Amino acid sequence: MEHLAFSYLTAPRSELYRAVMLAFVGAKRRFTVHLRPEDVCDALGDGTELSTVAGACERLKDWGNLRADPDTSRVTTVEDFHRARYLYQLTPEGEAVEAALATYDEALGQRGALQAVALADIATQLRALHELALASEPDDAKVHLLLRSLVDRFTDLAGNAQAFMGSLQRTLDLHDADVDVFRAYKDRLIDYLQRFITDLVATGSEIAGLVVRIEERGVGPLLDAAAWREAQDAAPGGEADDVADPRRAEYDRRRVLWLERWQGFRAWFVSAPAHPSQAKLLRSQARAAIPRLLQVVAALNERRTGRSDRSADFRTLAVWFAQAP
Repeated sequence: MEHLAFSYLTAPRSELYRAVMLAFVGAKRRFTVHLRPEDVCDALGDGTELSTVAGACERLKDWGNLRADPDTSRVTTVEDFHRARYLYQLTPEGEAVEAALATYDEALGQRGALQAVALADIATQLRALHELALASEPDDAKVHLLLRSLVDRFTDLAGNAQAFMGSLQRTLDLHDADVDVFRAYKDRLIDYLQRFITDLVATGSEIAGLVVRIEERGVGPLLDAAAWREAQDAAPGGEADDVADPRRAEYDRRRVLWLERWQGFRAWFVSAPAHPSQAKLLRSQARAAIPRLLQVVAALNERRTGRSDRSADFRTLAVWFAQAP
């Protein structure tokens, strides 16, 4: 499969193409579907020629990022009718490329956080889900909304924790930090880590217990309800044409997805033999970071007082050996 929609990222004048695409992305956020080249020019600001923007739109159309439709809304003469005028809009391919780039940029710039509030929210949602599991006929809509909310909150928690621990590791690898600044940061960070560890121990234990109790009652019917509800709007077409009811095929697909989500969620909080939970591993990483922070401060203090580190000692020793008769 050729991915022509990515071509503008490496083509000459890629900055112009990206600016044009971002203008369309911004317009869609404002619920504007079509743009004329003049509209894009206005979005890019002064200094951009209309002919340049029009050419960029045509090139993006050739790559599959934009779709062009004849613009007949301002035709007043025969000459206007025969002059090429187009309205442009994002194609699914173009929108997907920009969504991927936005995700990439966000991931690189994300420092992350250890979200104790998210833990409390997850526990609250699980309590409500447990109540529904106890009901003889749980409300499918409530089950579905709770599970979706749970997945969203958990995804945010896990992603932020991963980003934070990565940024923390980069911080611990610093070698040229200012001692006073780092010491102040260290104090705040240690307090932050200790508070999260405390919350993770308490709330994480409650979450693990709720997961087990929900499974004892039966998580399968809850996942069935969510999958069936999402399958109700399945449209005919594609692979679903091979079955009598396209909703059944969509249900099967959604059911597998919900089971994978639940298993991943369970593994995050509930340990198995020889497989500690992700929460337990995160707790261990956070605890291990505290003495490492203290070691970094000690090393920085040594440098400030003029004492050499071990690598400097080895270099000095090597010079002595080289100068020895």
